[in-house]
Amino acid sequence: MLRLGYTVDQVVHDYGDVCQAVTELAGEHDELISTGEFRTLNRCLDNAIADAVTSFGSAHQVLLGDQAETLQQRLHYYSLEHRRLVDIALQAYAAIKSGQVGATGATSILLVKTLEDLRSLTDRTLPEIRRAYDVAIP
Repeated sequence: MLRLGYTVDQVVHDYGDVCQAVTELAGEHDELISTGEFRTLNRCLDNAIADAVTSFGSAHQVLLGDQAETLQQRLHYYSLEHRRLVDIALQAYAAIKSGQVGATGATSILLVKTLEDLRSLTDRTLPEIRRAYDVAIP
């Protein structure tokens, strides 16, 4: 039911509806439900509700854990790539600043390309993470 998008509240109420439906059906067919039978039905439904809530909670935790792990991996790879590009940009800038290379040469082109790659990385990765995990990232 978790995978289908049901909340635990909906599951509990649906089991309650089963009890209501059984008693209404018995009434419509003029069947009497003894106190013992009603207690048995309620006990079975209570057990089913307890099992559903426990399973729902466990499955929900596993789902959240899987999403967090995947999100953590994505953010890890993003941070590694981001760090690599920042290091390249800083090294290129340091070389240009030192005067050892020209401001319009290959190092300058590398700096500009690296800065563009940084922007592209951010523009591409963060919206993917937002969409995939419904996470508010400014």
